[in-house]
Amino acid sequence: MTEAGTRDFESMARQWQGPLRRLCAGYERSEAAREELFQEILLALWRSLPAYRGDSSLRTWLFRVAHNVAGSHVGRSAREGRSREVPAELVHGGAGASPEETAGDRESVEILNELIRGLKPLDRQIILLHLEEVPQGEIARIVGLSRENVSTRVHRIRTALVEGMNRRSAR
Repeated sequence: MTEAGTRDFESMARQWQGPLRRLCAGYERSEAAREELFQEILLALWRSLPAYRGDSSLRTWLFRVAHNVAGSHVGRSAREGRSREVPAELVHGGAGASPEETAGDRESVEILNELIRGLKPLDRQIILLHLEEVPQGEIARIVGLSRENVSTRVHRIRTALVEGMNRRSAR
């Protein structure tokens, strides 16, 4: 890759680091596994960037590559029987958040991530993209479904996640 291509990749990696790391949290519980997945995604993006021709938006292409890598990574981890322990911390409280609020936020995010990790791979991919505020038409292009199908699935998945959160908080 040329020096300009390297700069483009580094800029893209910085710009999309947050969404990619959140995607990794939706696929892996442990910090080490999330970091490994993040690095695999960056490597795949690095390798694929010269072939990107702009047939879709950069975001569509990036998420398509990232979710393909994540699916392969999780499948490989399951075949290898790797441990999937729960991380000590998923989120940090905002400025001025009390320890109780921060702990409650962490617990809620962990429960939500557990519920998302329990979804079927396609549903997991759809809801993670939805949570990143990717428009449904773009999600449809990424996952290869109609926009209407994506809309229906998002509604059903959100309903299931809310019900799951409510069951967990009622315990």
